[in-house]
Amino acid sequence: MIQIKSKLDCCGCTACASSCPKSAIAMVPDEEGFLYPKIDMRRCIECGACERACPILNKKTVISEKTEGYIIRIKDNKILYESTSGGAFTALADYILEQNGIVYGAGYDNNMRVVCKRATTKQQLQEMRGSKFVQSDLGNIFQDIKKELKEGTTILFSGTPCQVAGLLSFLRKKPDNLLCVDFVCRGVPSPGLWDNYVKYMENKYSSKIVGARFKHKTYGYHTSTMKIDFANGKTYYGSGRVDPYMKAFVREISSRPSCAACVFKGIERPSDITVFDCYEYSKITGRKDDNRGYSSIFVHTEKGGKILEAIKSHIEIQEEDVNSLVTENGVMVCNSAKPHPRRAEFYQLAEHYPIDKALNKIDPIILKDKIIEKSKRFLFKTGLITVARHLNKGKKVEVVENK
Repeated sequence: MIQIKSKLDCCGCTACASSCPKSAIAMVPDEEGFLYPKIDMRRCIECGACERACPILNKKTVISEKTEGYIIRIKDNKILYESTSGGAFTALADYILEQNGIVYGAGYDNNMRVVCKRATTKQQLQEMRGSKFVQSDLGNIFQDIKKELKEGTTILFSGTPCQVAGLLSFLRKKPDNLLCVDFVCRGVPSPGLWDNYVKYMENKYSSKIVGARFKHKTYGYHTSTMKIDFANGKTYYGSGRVDPYMKAFVREISSRPSCAACVFKGIERPSDITVFDCYEYSKITGRKDDNRGYSSIFVHTEKGGKILEAIKSHIEIQEEDVNSLVTENGVMVCNSAKPHPRRAEFYQLAEHYPIDKALNKIDPIILKDKIIEKSKRFLFKTGLITVARHLNKGKKVEVVENK
C-alpha cells in the first residue's frame, strides 16, 4: 500500500486514490490544507494498485519524439485580453470542442474553491481560462476521463506537470484520443490557504467573491495583477507587491512541500504540449512587444504538432529555438523554487490568523510597495508604466513563470 514517509514524495495528484479497486483511499487535508492520501485499512486488500499508480514511485524517463519551440498568440482580441498570456490554452481547447471532444481544466465551484471541471461548450471553457495559483482538487476526475476515453471521446486534460504525470500513470497507457497540456509551474499553494484568503477578502469587502483572476491584464501583460470581483459590484486589484496571497506565492512562502523538489521538471515531458509565459518576446524575436501577451509553447509529440497545425488559422505563430525560450522565459522549466526559510512558521500562523496578519509576521508589506502599487493606474494611463518597467530591468525582480 502507498505510504507517505516524507511530504516531499507526494504531489497530491490523486492517482493512488483513483486506482484503488475498493475505494479505500481518500484525499484528506493536512494542517496546511494540502491533500494527501489516507487509507481505510478495513477496506484495503493490499493489492498494490496504489503504489503502481504513483508517478513519483514509478518515475519514468521521458524522451520526447522531438520537442519544438514556438511563440504563439490567439487572434481573438477579447480572448487574448482575458487570457493570462497569449491564449494558447483556449486556442487548443476550442479545437477539441469543435471535434466534439471534452476539455478538463481548473475552474471554480460555488464556494470559489479551485477544482478540475469538465467543459463541453465554449461558454463552460471561459472559467478555465487564466492561471489559478492554487492546487486544484481533482476529485474523481481520473476515473471519469478513463471511462470517456474508453468510449472513444477525444479528451484534452490541462493541469500541472504532476497532475498530467499522475493521470498517465493511472491510465498506464496514453490513448491516442487523449491530448495532455501541462504548463511551467512555479509551485502550488494550498486550497486551505486560498480558503483563508477568500474569507479574509469577503470580510474586508462585506460581499461574496464572484470572480477571481490571478494575473489580469488591467495594466498590461507585463504588469499583471490579481483582480477580484464581488457580488456588491466592487472590484479589487492587487499585485504580488501588496496582495497577501500573491506575495506569499511569489516569495515562495506558500507552495506544497513537494514543489521544492519537483521530479517533473525539465524540457522533456510526458505531455503533448507545454505552455508558459513569453515575457521576452522582443529580445527573442527582435520585434516590438505590444504588452498584450504571448505564450511560449513546447510541442513534444506528433499528436501535439498535428493539433498546432490544425489551429494555425486562429493564432499568430513563429517557431523559436527551445533553448532560447528556456533561457529567456523559462527559469522554472528545469528548476524548482527554493522555499522561504519561514514557510512552516507562516502556515502555522495561517491556521489561527487571517492571511494578511500571518504574512505580516513573516514578510510585511512595506510602504514603498504600497506607493508603487497606487501609482500603477496613473503610469498605465500615461504610458509611463512601460518606461518604469524598462528602468527596473536591471534590478532583481520576482517573475511568475506560469501559464
